[in-house]
Amino acid sequence: MKLTYKSTFKLLAVGGVMMLNTSCELTNLDINTNPNAPANASVNLLLSSAEFSTIGNAGVLRNTGAGFAGQMNSSDDYNVSNSSFNGTWNGFYLSMQDNEELIKATTGVNNPHYLAIAQVLKAYNMGNHVDLFGDSPYTDAWKGNAATPNFVPKFDKDSDIYEDLIKLCDAAIANFAKTSPVTVKGDIFYNGNITKWTKLAKTVKLRLLLNSRKGRATGNADLAKAFNDGGLIDASGADDFTYVYGSAINANGSDGRHPWFQNAYLGDNGFSYISHQLMQEMMLSKDPRFPFYFYRQSSTILNPANPTDRGTIPYGGTYLVLKPKFWESYKEVFGTPKKADSLYVAGYFGRDRGDNTGAPADGALRTAPGCYPGGGFYSDRSTAAKALTGGATGGNGVQPMITSVNLKFYQIEAILDGGLAGNARTIFESAIRDHIGKVVALGLRVDAANAKAPAAADITAYVDAQLKAYDAAPSNNAKLNLVMKQAWYSYWGQGGEIWNAMRRTGYPTAIQTPILKPKRQFALRLPYPSGEGNLNTNAAEKVTSIVFDRDPVFWDKVKLKWEF
Repeated sequence: MKLTYKSTFKLLAVGGVMMLNTSCELTNLDINTNPNAPANASVNLLLSSAEFSTIGNAGVLRNTGAGFAGQMNSSDDYNVSNSSFNGTWNGFYLSMQDNEELIKATTGVNNPHYLAIAQVLKAYNMGNHVDLFGDSPYTDAWKGNAATPNFVPKFDKDSDIYEDLIKLCDAAIANFAKTSPVTVKGDIFYNGNITKWTKLAKTVKLRLLLNSRKGRATGNADLAKAFNDGGLIDASGADDFTYVYGSAINANGSDGRHPWFQNAYLGDNGFSYISHQLMQEMMLSKDPRFPFYFYRQSSTILNPANPTDRGTIPYGGTYLVLKPKFWESYKEVFGTPKKADSLYVAGYFGRDRGDNTGAPADGALRTAPGCYPGGGFYSDRSTAAKALTGGATGGNGVQPMITSVNLKFYQIEAILDGGLAGNARTIFESAIRDHIGKVVALGLRVDAANAKAPAAADITAYVDAQLKAYDAAPSNNAKLNLVMKQAWYSYWGQGGEIWNAMRRTGYPTAIQTPILKPKRQFALRLPYPSGEGNLNTNAAEKVTSIVFDRDPVFWDKVKLKWEF
C-alpha cells in the first residue's frame, strides 16, 4: 500500500466541499489545542469529507454484494482474480484518510463529539472492509504522512481488528456522553444530533457483534447483552443511517443523483442485469414493492427464430417471457395469460444467475432500477413501458446503510439462531411492513406523477402469506431460511447486508445456482489485490495464498458452497 497521503485531505475534502457548494482553503487544519476554546472550522470539512467517503464505500458493497448474493449480475460469474479489486482496496484506504485526520485533530482536545463521530465512522467503514477482505492493514495504516512514514504497513488479523472496532464503538459512546463546547457542523447524516449518533454507535457495535458472533467465544452472550441494553436505532425508522441523494447536477458540475439512476437513466441503460429470479418471485408473490423496484422500458418480445433477436436473448433462452415454466406459475397466480400479459412480462429483461456471456446491444431492453432505492420511475401494469435514453429528472433516491429494517432482521436472526429471547414472528411481520412502508414512501416522493400506494388489503395479503409460510416452517432453521429469503427481497440496494447474512447463516438456500458451470465456488471474501502485493511486502504472501472461494473471513463458520 505504497500511497502517500500528504495531499489526501485536500483531494478528498474537495469532493465533499464541492457537493456542499462552499469554498475555503483546505490544507490548513488550524486545530486549536486550547481545550476551552477549540476551533471547529476545519473539522467541519474533515467530517463532511469522511461522511461522503462513507457513502461511496457503502456503494462498493451495494453492487458487489448484490452480485454475489444473486440479486443482479454484477460479479456473479465468480471469475474474479487478484486484479479485480485493486481500485476497491486503494480507494478505501485513500477515502478513509480524512476520517483518520479527524480523529487525530480531535484527540487530546476538548472536542469529544467530533471525535466520537469519527470513531463510529471508522468502526462502520473498517468493519465493512474486514468483511470484504479479512486481515488488513489497520494499526499501521494511514501513516504515509506521519513523522516516520510507513509505506509497508503490517496486516492485522481480522478478528483482532473486529475486537478493536467494538472497543472503538464503546469509546464513541463514552465521548458522546461528554459535554462538548463545540457544536457539530457539517454533518450530512444527523445534522449534529448527538442522541441519534449515540444510537448509531450502539447499533454499529451490535452489527459487529452479530457478524462475529460465531467467531467469538462469548459471541451470542455479547450480542444478547447489546440487544438488551437497548439505545439502538429506533424501530420507527427516525434514526436510520441513510443518505438521501439529490435530483440534479450540482452547481460545480458533479452529479448528485443516485449512482443507479446515473447508470440506468442517463443514456443507453448501462445498469447491470437484474436477476430473473428476483423479479419473477416478487411478481408471482404479488409483492407490493415490485412496481417500485423495477422499471420496464420495453414491451418488445424477441423472436428466437430471428438471428439478431436470438443473439440478444440471454444465454440458453433464459428470458422470462419465453420460459414455459414461468408461464405455468404465472397462470396459477393470475389466470390464463393474454397478449397484454406477454407484453408486460417482456419488460422484465434480466439474466439468470451466472450468465457471464458477452453483453449484446440490449440496453434499451434491460429492466432498469425503479423508484427504490435509486430514485427512478414507477412501473405497474397500468403504466406503459418507456425508453430511458437521454437526460431525465429524478435520481433523488437513498443509500440505506443501517436501518430499522436491518435491525429487525438482526434481532430475528439472534432469536432463531443465537438464543436471544423474543417473539421472532411478531418482529418478522414488523420488518416486512416497515420495509414496504419505506419503499412506498420513497416511490411516492420521487415519482409523484405515476407512483401509486398499494391497497392496504394487498399489503396485508402479502404479509399474511409470509406469516403462513413462517408458521408452517417445522424448525427454527427452516424459519430462519424463510426470514432470510424475505431479507433477500428487502435488501435490494444493500448488497453487502444480504451477502453477509448468507455467509453468517447459510440462508436463504433457495437461490439459483449459476446456470453456467462456475469457475469458482461461492465467494467467501474478495481476493487480495495484486497491486498491494507488488507494493507492500507484507501483502505478497496473502495475494498468493488466500483463495476467495476457499478461505473465509474469521467470522464465517458456514463456508457456503454451491451444490452441483
